[in-house]
Amino acid sequence: MVLAPSAFADAAGVKAVMASARSGTSCGPLTENPIVAQAAEIINKSTDDYVEHIAKHVPITDPLPGLKDLGYSGDKAVVLQGARPNEADAIKGMLLEGHAAIPDCSYTDFGVDVRRNETTGYSLVAVVLAGTE
Repeated sequence: MVLAPSAFADAAGVKAVMASARSGTSCGPLTENPIVAQAAEIINKSTDDYVEHIAKHVPITDPLPGLKDLGYSGDKAVVLQGARPNEADAIKGMLLEGHAAIPDCSYTDFGVDVRRNETTGYSLVAVVLAGTE
């Protein structure tokens, strides 16, 4: 089976994992935010382009400037990423990267992008957490 870059990736599964991870903290649930989701998509595409050797810049590591450009009013953001041959391991990598950020209650909004890079066969997962300090 051949998968298109974002068509069959399971963002819903990543959202459920994030909800579960956050529920294990003293914080309230994260809220899906379309602006933050757009930032996650842009960041994950920048990583995908870099892997494909077609990027004009290195992958984006700080989501806050892009969120501001998109009109987000918060002042704090972090991107959590994972990349592995199967989606479950990519999600696990993203969770490991987010071990300190997920229980930070100042992050209230989130967005998810999941895509598959056909050249490498890797699933690329990007989650942006955003909020106000």
